[in-house]
Amino acid sequence: MGDDPLTFVKKFISVGLLIFSVVIVSALIFDEQTKLSQDVHPALAFIAMWAALIWLSMVEGSQASMVGLPPVDRELFKESHPIAYKICERGHRGDNLDRYLMGRQFMVLALVFVINMSGAPVEDADVLNLPTPLANMFLKSGL
Repeated sequence: MGDDPLTFVKKFISVGLLIFSVVIVSALIFDEQTKLSQDVHPALAFIAMWAALIWLSMVEGSQASMVGLPPVDRELFKESHPIAYKICERGHRGDNLDRYLMGRQFMVLALVFVINMSGAPVEDADVLNLPTPLANMFLKSGL
């Protein structure tokens, strides 16, 4: 892959921070330092968070497709992607797209609420014996 060194460093740091974030949030959940993991079994909070994250990614991806596909001739993908063709036929008829976007917004709100309940740290959470500045940066600042 022909990435220049700066792009490689940025990708490496991004993946490292993503892995670090997943470890911190998972540790918070299993140490019962999130709202949901204090109220129910931590495994349920973990599953709820990941299910909501995966569902949110599908909701966001479908929105991008539904908004981006109207100018594309649907006959181009009628045979190769029959399910997408049927969804676009129904979704782009009348004011269905506007109604879909409004309903999608409510779904996003609900999913983000579940993710927040499952993975956001409670007040004075302490995880993995992180140094105070690092804990403040990742647990109290909202990063």
